[in-house]
Amino acid sequence: MSTTFFAPASFHHITFSSTLCYSITLLTILQQPATMQFLSVLLAALAAAGSAAAAPSFTLSNGFPNPDPQALASIQKQAGGSIPNTPLPTKLKADSIQTLQVIATNEIFEVAYFSSLLKNVTDNVEGYTDFAGQSREYVIASLKAIRAQEELHAIGANAILSSAGAKTIGACEYKFPVSDFKSAIVLANTFTDLVVGALQGASKTFAVDGGQSAEGLVSLLGSIIGQEGQQDGAYRLIQKKVPSSSPFLTAASGALAFNAVAQMFIVPDSCGPNSNVSSIGVPSFDKLSLAKGVQPSSSSTSLKFTTNTKKDLNGAHLAYISGQNKPVVVAVKNVNKQGSSTTFEASFPFEKKNFSNGLTVAALVKNNGPFADSAAVTNSTFAGPGLIVID
Repeated sequence: MSTTFFAPASFHHITFSSTLCYSITLLTILQQPATMQFLSVLLAALAAAGSAAAAPSFTLSNGFPNPDPQALASIQKQAGGSIPNTPLPTKLKADSIQTLQVIATNEIFEVAYFSSLLKNVTDNVEGYTDFAGQSREYVIASLKAIRAQEELHAIGANAILSSAGAKTIGACEYKFPVSDFKSAIVLANTFTDLVVGALQGASKTFAVDGGQSAEGLVSLLGSIIGQEGQQDGAYRLIQKKVPSSSPFLTAASGALAFNAVAQMFIVPDSCGPNSNVSSIGVPSFDKLSLAKGVQPSSSSTSLKFTTNTKKDLNGAHLAYISGQNKPVVVAVKNVNKQGSSTTFEASFPFEKKNFSNGLTVAALVKNNGPFADSAAVTNSTFAGPGLIVID
Protein backbone atom coordinates (compact mmCIF):
# COMPACT_ATOMS: atom_id res chain seq x y z
CA MET A 1 0.00 0.00 0.00
CA SER A 2 1.70 3.19 -1.18
CA THR A 3 1.68 6.39 0.80
CA THR A 4 2.39 10.03 0.13
CA PHE A 5 2.71 12.97 2.49
CA PHE A 6 3.48 16.45 1.23
CA ALA A 7 5.65 18.66 3.40
CA PRO A 8 5.52 22.25 2.13
CA ALA A 9 8.41 23.35 4.30
CA SER A 10 10.77 21.08 2.34
CA PHE A 11 9.84 22.23 -1.16
CA HIS A 12 12.33 23.88 -3.45
CA HIS A 13 11.83 26.56 -6.07
CA ILE A 14 11.78 25.19 -9.58
CA THR A 15 12.57 26.61 -13.01
CA PHE A 16 10.43 26.44 -16.14
CA SER A 17 12.12 23.34 -17.58
CA SER A 18 12.77 20.44 -15.24
CA THR A 19 12.09 22.94 -12.51
CA LEU A 20 10.00 26.04 -12.71
CA CYS A 21 9.02 29.31 -11.06
CA TYR A 22 7.14 31.97 -12.98
CA SER A 23 4.31 34.47 -12.71
CA ILE A 24 0.98 34.87 -14.42
CA THR A 25 -1.09 38.03 -14.71
CA LEU A 26 -4.75 37.09 -14.64
CA LEU A 27 -7.47 38.63 -16.72
CA THR A 28 -9.25 41.82 -15.73
CA ILE A 29 -12.91 41.52 -16.57
CA LEU A 30 -14.80 44.73 -17.21
CA GLN A 31 -17.43 45.63 -14.67
CA GLN A 32 -20.87 45.95 -16.27
CA PRO A 33 -24.27 47.15 -15.02
CA ALA A 34 -26.02 44.76 -12.65
CA THR A 35 -28.38 43.38 -15.26
CA MET A 36 -28.69 39.87 -16.69
CA GLN A 37 -25.22 39.10 -18.01
CA PHE A 38 -23.85 36.25 -20.07
CA LEU A 39 -20.31 34.97 -19.88
CA SER A 40 -19.82 35.31 -23.63
CA VAL A 41 -20.60 39.05 -23.41
CA LEU A 42 -18.12 39.55 -20.58
CA LEU A 43 -15.43 37.67 -22.44
CA ALA A 44 -15.89 39.79 -25.54
CA ALA A 45 -15.37 42.90 -23.40
CA LEU A 46 -12.40 41.21 -21.74
CA ALA A 47 -10.68 40.55 -25.06
CA ALA A 48 -11.16 44.15 -26.17
CA ALA A 49 -9.74 45.44 -22.89
CA GLY A 50 -6.83 42.99 -22.96
CA SER A 51 -5.67 44.11 -26.38
CA ALA A 52 -5.24 47.69 -25.15
CA ALA A 53 -3.69 46.80 -21.80
CA ALA A 54 -0.01 46.46 -20.99
CA ALA A 55 1.40 43.05 -21.78
CA PRO A 56 1.11 40.67 -18.81
CA SER A 57 4.21 39.10 -17.29
CA PHE A 58 3.10 35.66 -18.47
CA THR A 59 0.66 34.54 -21.15
CA LEU A 60 -0.06 31.35 -22.99
CA SER A 61 0.26 31.31 -26.74
CA ASN A 62 -3.53 31.56 -27.02
CA GLY A 63 -3.56 34.91 -25.21
CA PHE A 64 -4.68 33.63 -21.82
CA PRO A 65 -5.49 35.29 -19.54
CA ASN A 66 -7.02 37.68 -22.10
CA PRO A 67 -8.04 35.51 -25.05
CA ASP A 68 -9.83 37.15 -27.96
CA PRO A 69 -13.02 35.49 -29.28
CA GLN A 70 -11.10 33.42 -31.83
CA ALA A 71 -8.64 32.20 -29.20
CA LEU A 72 -11.50 31.46 -26.81
CA ALA A 73 -13.12 29.30 -29.47
CA SER A 74 -9.85 27.40 -29.80
CA ILE A 75 -9.59 26.94 -26.02
CA GLN A 76 -13.13 25.61 -25.92
CA LYS A 77 -12.43 23.18 -28.77
CA GLN A 78 -9.30 21.93 -27.01
CA ALA A 79 -11.21 21.66 -23.71
CA GLY A 80 -13.92 19.55 -25.32
CA GLY A 81 -16.76 21.93 -24.48
CA SER A 82 -17.83 25.54 -24.28
CA ILE A 83 -18.14 28.18 -21.62
CA PRO A 84 -21.75 28.06 -20.32
CA ASN A 85 -24.02 30.55 -22.10
CA THR A 86 -26.48 30.82 -19.22
CA PRO A 87 -27.03 34.08 -17.29
CA LEU A 88 -24.41 35.03 -14.70
CA PRO A 89 -25.32 36.01 -11.14
CA THR A 90 -25.34 39.75 -10.54
CA LYS A 91 -25.81 39.65 -6.77
CA LEU A 92 -23.92 37.36 -4.42
CA LYS A 93 -23.46 37.25 -0.65
CA ALA A 94 -20.04 37.74 0.91
CA ASP A 95 -19.54 34.03 1.61
CA SER A 96 -20.19 33.12 -2.02
CA ILE A 97 -17.85 35.86 -3.25
CA GLN A 98 -15.02 34.68 -1.01
CA THR A 99 -15.62 31.09 -2.10
CA LEU A 100 -15.39 32.06 -5.78
CA GLN A 101 -12.20 34.03 -5.12
CA VAL A 102 -10.62 30.97 -3.51
CA ILE A 103 -11.74 28.86 -6.48
CA ALA A 104 -10.21 31.40 -8.89
CA THR A 105 -6.93 31.36 -6.95
CA ASN A 106 -6.76 27.59 -7.23
CA GLU A 107 -7.74 27.47 -10.91
CA ILE A 108 -5.03 29.98 -11.87
CA PHE A 109 -2.46 27.91 -10.02
CA GLU A 110 -3.66 24.81 -11.89
CA VAL A 111 -3.29 26.54 -15.27
CA ALA A 112 0.29 27.37 -14.30
CA TYR A 113 0.97 23.85 -13.07
CA PHE A 114 -0.30 22.04 -16.14
CA SER A 115 1.37 24.58 -18.44
CA SER A 116 4.72 23.74 -16.87
CA LEU A 117 4.09 20.00 -16.98
CA LEU A 118 3.03 20.19 -20.62
CA LYS A 119 6.14 22.18 -21.53
CA ASN A 120 8.43 19.73 -19.76
CA VAL A 121 6.85 16.78 -21.55
CA THR A 122 6.79 18.53 -24.93
CA ASP A 123 10.44 19.58 -24.60
CA ASN A 124 11.56 16.07 -23.60
CA VAL A 125 13.08 17.40 -20.40
CA GLU A 126 15.05 14.80 -18.44
CA GLY A 127 12.65 12.97 -16.12
CA TYR A 128 9.65 13.73 -18.33
CA THR A 129 10.03 10.98 -20.94
CA ASP A 130 8.77 7.93 -19.02
CA PHE A 131 4.96 7.93 -18.99
CA ALA A 132 4.23 4.67 -17.16
CA GLY A 133 3.18 2.87 -20.33
CA GLN A 134 1.25 5.76 -21.90
CA SER A 135 2.34 7.13 -25.26
CA ARG A 136 3.92 10.58 -25.38
CA GLU A 137 1.29 11.71 -27.91
CA TYR A 138 -1.56 10.63 -25.63
CA VAL A 139 -0.01 12.38 -22.61
CA ILE A 140 0.49 15.63 -24.53
CA ALA A 141 -3.09 15.56 -25.89
CA SER A 142 -4.45 14.87 -22.40
CA LEU A 143 -2.44 17.67 -20.78
CA LYS A 144 -3.54 20.13 -23.45
CA ALA A 145 -7.19 19.26 -22.78
CA ILE A 146 -6.79 19.45 -19.00
CA ARG A 147 -5.03 22.80 -19.18
CA ALA A 148 -7.71 24.21 -21.47
CA GLN A 149 -10.41 23.02 -19.09
CA GLU A 150 -8.67 24.72 -16.16
CA GLU A 151 -8.35 27.90 -18.24
CA LEU A 152 -12.11 27.94 -18.69
CA HIS A 153 -12.63 27.32 -14.97
CA ALA A 154 -10.41 30.30 -14.13
CA ILE A 155 -11.99 32.58 -16.74
CA GLY A 156 -15.46 31.54 -15.62
CA ALA A 157 -14.86 32.10 -11.90
CA ASN A 158 -13.53 35.60 -12.50
CA ALA A 159 -16.34 36.41 -14.92
CA ILE A 160 -18.90 35.49 -12.25
CA LEU A 161 -17.09 37.66 -9.71
CA SER A 162 -17.02 40.56 -12.14
CA SER A 163 -20.69 40.15 -12.96
CA ALA A 164 -21.51 40.36 -9.26
CA GLY A 165 -19.40 43.52 -8.83
CA ALA A 166 -16.72 41.72 -6.78
CA LYS A 167 -12.93 41.81 -7.04
CA THR A 168 -11.48 39.38 -9.56
CA ILE A 169 -8.35 37.40 -8.73
CA GLY A 170 -4.94 37.72 -10.34
CA ALA A 171 -1.85 35.58 -10.20
CA CYS A 172 1.28 35.26 -8.12
CA GLU A 173 4.60 33.52 -8.78
CA TYR A 174 4.59 29.77 -8.26
CA LYS A 175 7.02 27.03 -7.26
CA PHE A 176 6.37 23.38 -8.02
CA PRO A 177 8.07 20.55 -6.07
CA VAL A 178 8.44 18.10 -8.93
CA SER A 179 11.39 16.94 -11.03
CA ASP A 180 9.87 14.20 -13.18
CA PHE A 181 6.61 13.01 -14.70
CA LYS A 182 5.88 10.50 -11.95
CA SER A 183 6.17 13.01 -9.11
CA ALA A 184 4.16 15.56 -11.12
CA ILE A 185 1.28 13.09 -11.50
CA VAL A 186 1.43 12.11 -7.81
CA LEU A 187 1.23 15.77 -6.84
CA ALA A 188 -1.59 16.46 -9.32
CA ASN A 189 -3.50 13.55 -7.81
CA THR A 190 -3.07 14.92 -4.30
CA PHE A 191 -4.03 18.54 -4.94
CA THR A 192 -6.98 17.40 -7.05
CA ASP A 193 -8.14 15.26 -4.11
CA LEU A 194 -8.03 18.40 -1.98
CA VAL A 195 -9.82 20.47 -4.64
CA VAL A 196 -12.65 17.93 -4.84
CA GLY A 197 -12.96 18.10 -1.05
CA ALA A 198 -13.00 21.90 -1.00
CA LEU A 199 -15.60 22.10 -3.79
CA GLN A 200 -17.95 20.05 -1.63
CA GLY A 201 -17.86 22.84 0.93
CA ALA A 202 -18.20 25.47 -1.79
CA SER A 203 -21.35 23.82 -3.09
CA LYS A 204 -22.82 23.86 0.41
CA THR A 205 -21.96 27.56 0.77
CA PHE A 206 -23.77 28.41 -2.47
CA ALA A 207 -26.79 26.36 -1.44
CA VAL A 208 -27.02 27.92 2.03
CA ASP A 209 -26.58 31.45 0.66
CA GLY A 210 -29.59 30.84 -1.59
CA GLY A 211 -30.77 33.30 -4.20
CA GLN A 212 -28.62 33.57 -7.30
CA SER A 213 -25.85 31.51 -5.67
CA ALA A 214 -28.14 28.50 -5.31
CA GLU A 215 -29.87 29.05 -8.64
CA GLY A 216 -26.83 29.65 -10.79
CA LEU A 217 -23.81 28.09 -9.12
CA VAL A 218 -24.70 24.80 -7.39
CA SER A 219 -25.26 22.78 -10.56
CA LEU A 220 -22.34 24.51 -12.28
CA LEU A 221 -20.04 23.51 -9.42
CA GLY A 222 -21.40 19.99 -9.50
CA SER A 223 -20.28 19.68 -13.11
CA ILE A 224 -16.78 20.91 -12.15
CA ILE A 225 -16.57 18.42 -9.28
CA GLY A 226 -17.32 15.64 -11.74
CA GLN A 227 -14.71 16.96 -14.18
CA GLU A 228 -12.04 17.12 -11.46
CA GLY A 229 -13.00 13.59 -10.40
CA GLN A 230 -12.43 12.34 -13.93
CA GLN A 231 -8.96 13.89 -13.85
CA ASP A 232 -8.24 12.30 -10.49
CA GLY A 233 -9.13 8.84 -11.73
CA ALA A 234 -6.73 9.23 -14.64
CA TYR A 235 -3.89 10.29 -12.34
CA ARG A 236 -4.52 7.24 -10.17
CA LEU A 237 -4.56 4.88 -13.17
CA ILE A 238 -1.16 6.18 -14.27
CA GLN A 239 0.11 5.24 -10.79
CA LYS A 240 -1.42 1.74 -11.15
CA LYS A 241 -3.95 2.50 -8.45
CA VAL A 242 -7.67 1.69 -8.40
CA PRO A 243 -9.29 4.61 -10.30
CA SER A 244 -11.51 5.64 -7.38
CA SER A 245 -9.90 5.66 -3.95
CA SER A 246 -13.00 5.26 -1.79
CA PRO A 247 -16.81 5.36 -1.90
CA PHE A 248 -17.02 8.80 -0.27
CA LEU A 249 -14.17 11.22 -0.93
CA THR A 250 -12.61 13.26 1.86
CA ALA A 251 -14.20 16.60 2.62
CA ALA A 252 -12.17 19.78 3.03
CA SER A 253 -12.78 23.53 3.05
CA GLY A 254 -11.85 26.54 0.97
CA ALA A 255 -9.56 27.82 3.70
CA LEU A 256 -7.65 24.53 3.90
CA ALA A 257 -7.27 24.40 0.11
CA PHE A 258 -6.22 28.05 -0.05
CA ASN A 259 -3.57 27.54 2.62
CA ALA A 260 -2.25 24.46 0.82
CA VAL A 261 -1.79 26.49 -2.37
CA ALA A 262 -0.27 29.41 -0.46
CA GLN A 263 2.15 27.25 1.52
CA MET A 264 3.13 24.76 -1.16
CA PHE A 265 3.01 26.64 -4.45
CA ILE A 266 2.96 30.43 -4.09
CA VAL A 267 6.33 32.17 -3.84
CA PRO A 268 6.20 34.27 -0.63
CA ASP A 269 5.36 37.96 -1.16
CA SER A 270 4.84 37.43 -4.90
CA CYS A 271 1.13 38.31 -5.01
CA GLY A 272 0.90 41.94 -6.08
CA PRO A 273 -1.83 44.30 -4.86
CA ASN A 274 -3.65 44.01 -8.19
CA SER A 275 -3.97 40.26 -7.75
CA ASN A 276 -6.41 40.82 -4.86
CA VAL A 277 -5.22 37.55 -3.31
CA SER A 278 -4.34 39.22 0.00
CA SER A 279 -7.80 40.78 0.26
CA ILE A 280 -9.74 37.51 -0.01
CA GLY A 281 -9.86 37.34 3.77
CA VAL A 282 -9.01 33.66 4.28
CA PRO A 283 -7.16 33.00 7.56
CA SER A 284 -3.49 32.11 7.23
CA PHE A 285 -2.40 28.92 9.00
CA ASP A 286 1.03 27.81 10.14
CA LYS A 287 2.61 24.91 8.26
CA LEU A 288 2.22 21.26 9.20
CA SER A 289 3.90 18.18 7.76
CA LEU A 290 5.15 14.75 8.68
CA ALA A 291 8.64 14.73 10.07
CA LYS A 292 11.34 13.93 7.53
CA GLY A 293 11.55 10.24 6.68
CA VAL A 294 8.17 9.26 8.12
CA GLN A 295 6.18 7.00 5.76
CA PRO A 296 2.59 6.54 6.98
CA SER A 297 0.58 3.46 6.12
CA SER A 298 -2.81 2.01 6.98
CA SER A 299 -1.14 -0.02 9.71
CA SER A 300 0.62 2.95 11.31
CA THR A 301 -0.54 3.61 14.85
CA SER A 302 1.48 6.76 15.54
CA LEU A 303 2.99 9.49 13.38
CA LYS A 304 5.62 12.16 13.95
CA PHE A 305 4.90 15.67 12.66
CA THR A 306 6.74 18.95 12.33
CA THR A 307 5.37 22.49 12.33
CA ASN A 308 6.63 26.06 12.29
CA THR A 309 3.96 27.31 14.68
CA LYS A 310 5.09 29.46 17.60
CA LYS A 311 2.25 28.19 19.79
CA ASP A 312 2.94 25.97 22.78
CA LEU A 313 1.80 22.51 21.69
CA ASN A 314 1.78 20.95 25.14
CA GLY A 315 -1.84 19.91 25.62
CA ALA A 316 -2.69 20.63 21.98
CA HIS A 317 -4.74 18.41 19.66
CA LEU A 318 -4.57 17.18 16.07
CA ALA A 319 -7.67 16.61 13.93
CA TYR A 320 -7.93 14.16 11.03
CA ILE A 321 -10.50 14.53 8.25
CA SER A 322 -11.03 11.34 6.25
CA GLY A 323 -13.89 10.48 3.91
CA GLN A 324 -17.27 11.79 5.00
CA ASN A 325 -16.80 10.63 8.59
CA LYS A 326 -16.80 12.90 11.60
CA PRO A 327 -13.31 14.27 12.16
CA VAL A 328 -11.15 12.34 14.62
CA VAL A 329 -9.25 14.32 17.28
CA VAL A 330 -6.16 12.97 19.05
CA ALA A 331 -3.83 14.42 21.64
CA VAL A 332 -0.41 15.80 20.77
CA LYS A 333 2.46 14.19 22.71
CA ASN A 334 6.26 14.18 22.95
CA VAL A 335 6.57 17.82 21.93
CA ASN A 336 10.12 18.93 21.11
CA LYS A 337 10.80 22.53 20.12
CA GLN A 338 14.13 23.35 18.44
CA GLY A 339 14.53 26.88 17.15
CA SER A 340 11.70 27.78 14.78
CA SER A 341 10.59 24.17 14.31
CA THR A 342 8.59 21.94 16.63
CA THR A 343 8.14 18.19 16.32
CA PHE A 344 5.47 16.13 18.02
CA GLU A 345 3.82 12.74 17.85
CA ALA A 346 0.15 11.82 17.54
CA SER A 347 -1.73 8.55 17.23
CA PHE A 348 -2.96 7.63 13.74
CA PRO A 349 -6.09 5.46 14.14
CA PHE A 350 -6.53 4.70 10.43
CA GLU A 351 -7.98 1.23 10.83
CA LYS A 352 -9.60 1.69 14.24
CA LYS A 353 -11.60 4.74 13.13
CA ASN A 354 -12.39 3.49 9.61
CA PHE A 355 -10.41 6.12 7.72
CA SER A 356 -10.89 6.13 3.95
CA ASN A 357 -8.25 5.30 1.36
CA GLY A 358 -6.92 8.26 -0.58
CA LEU A 359 -6.57 11.65 1.07
CA THR A 360 -6.60 12.28 4.81
CA VAL A 361 -6.26 15.90 5.94
CA ALA A 362 -4.53 16.72 9.23
CA ALA A 363 -4.73 19.99 11.17
CA LEU A 364 -3.58 21.30 14.52
CA VAL A 365 -6.66 22.63 16.31
CA LYS A 366 -7.31 24.91 19.26
CA ASN A 367 -9.37 22.41 21.26
CA ASN A 368 -10.36 18.76 21.35
CA GLY A 369 -13.75 19.25 19.72
CA PRO A 370 -15.82 17.30 18.99
CA PHE A 371 -16.05 18.65 15.43
CA ALA A 372 -19.06 17.91 13.25
CA ASP A 373 -17.33 18.35 9.91
CA SER A 374 -14.40 19.84 8.00
CA ALA A 375 -15.81 23.36 8.36
CA ALA A 376 -15.79 23.03 12.15
CA VAL A 377 -12.21 21.75 12.04
CA THR A 378 -11.20 24.71 9.87
CA ASN A 379 -12.72 27.19 12.33
CA SER A 380 -10.43 25.78 15.03
CA THR A 381 -7.30 25.24 12.91
CA PHE A 382 -4.05 27.12 13.54
CA ALA A 383 -1.65 24.90 11.55
CA GLY A 384 -2.30 22.86 8.43
CA PRO A 385 -3.29 21.30 6.24
CA GLY A 386 -1.12 18.21 6.32
CA LEU A 387 -1.95 16.03 3.32
CA ILE A 388 -1.62 12.28 3.77
CA VAL A 389 -2.38 9.86 0.94
CA ILE A 390 -2.78 6.15 1.66
CA ASP A 391 -3.72 3.56 -0.98
